[in-house]
Amino acid sequence: MFRRKIAAVAIAVATGFGLTVTAGTASAGTVTQTCRPYSGPRTVNVTITAPATATSGVPVPVFVKIDGVEPWPNADLSAGSARLVGFLRQGGAGTGEVKIDVLNNPARITTGGHFSVEGTQQVTFSTPGTVTLGLHRFGKPLTYWWCALPADEQPPVAATVTVN
Repeated sequence: MFRRKIAAVAIAVATGFGLTVTAGTASAGTVTQTCRPYSGPRTVNVTITAPATATSGVPVPVFVKIDGVEPWPNADLSAGSARLVGFLRQGGAGTGEVKIDVLNNPARITTGGHFSVEGTQQVTFSTPGTVTLGLHRFGKPLTYWWCALPADEQPPVAATVTVN
């Protein structure tokens, strides 16, 4: 109740100063992609959730979830022990990669069970236009990538952000 009152006051103050207040909707999609794994799942479902619109130079949260399709073939992992990093490739108006610093397993992963890691990163988009995002690789840096696409291959698009 208290948070609603504060939000209402903030909107009233903002509109009083002539600012437009809008709620951005999330752009989310799930794609299935086949990996060239060194360890870990061969086929993964990748979900990327990002704001549908973003302002150039202003950080926004981008959520990534990676679920293995096949049963987990390796040793059990206790909850929170995966500690992976991921790289999303930008397309469209965006170029380069976005690093997701921590992809972690929220639940225990057992041999033969379901593999799942997730993480959120604040991302700053710099180029106005439509930017697409797809998973390029994830794994343990300096050791091996659990899933990696060739450098010249564009990943399936899982989210689109319009940058103003």
